[in-house]
Amino acid sequence: MNTDDFLHALREQRLTTLALADQIKEDRWREPLLPGDRSLHDLLAHILAWDEWAVGVFEISRLRTLPPVLIGALRDVDAYNARAMRRYAKITRDDMLSALQAAPDRVLASAIGPGGEHWQERRFPELAHARTLDANKEESVITSRGPSVGGLLRLLLRHEVSHNQEIGKTFAIEPNLEQFRDSAPTPGITQQ
Repeated sequence: MNTDDFLHALREQRLTTLALADQIKEDRWREPLLPGDRSLHDLLAHILAWDEWAVGVFEISRLRTLPPVLIGALRDVDAYNARAMRRYAKITRDDMLSALQAAPDRVLASAIGPGGEHWQERRFPELAHARTLDANKEESVITSRGPSVGGLLRLLLRHEVSHNQEIGKTFAIEPNLEQFRDSAPTPGITQQ
């Protein structure tokens, strides 16, 4: 994928997530209805946390070796997810949606950085042989050279798609992207 394709895919997938989440009213936001007795709030915290993880990996790796906390996140995905849900437990519905809306641009900007035309190919050897987030593969491994920037972005996309399917199935809803685009406020613009 080229830069524009990645940006479009990340934004479109996030728009789908937001269109689904926006249909769930605040009174059901924290009900443990999703697989694993998670609430919608928990699941969205989990998605946001992996966006932040990717930003950390992309940015820190340019400066030094990745810290153990970022490497450990892939070695113990469940523990990382639990910490993320606790960390975001008190964030409001609106703040969660705002954070999710802003994240794709930040993730991609961090991924590209000063990477030149081959930015997608940069690899993270410290993450070699770590478990992935891919919900369709149990205990899958990443190559011995470590994942690439492009590979991690594709992984985040697949991860979010699988969670959107869970949301849709659990709440018996479909994303209406056109309606959501028309009704969603534009960041930084106050609606009258």
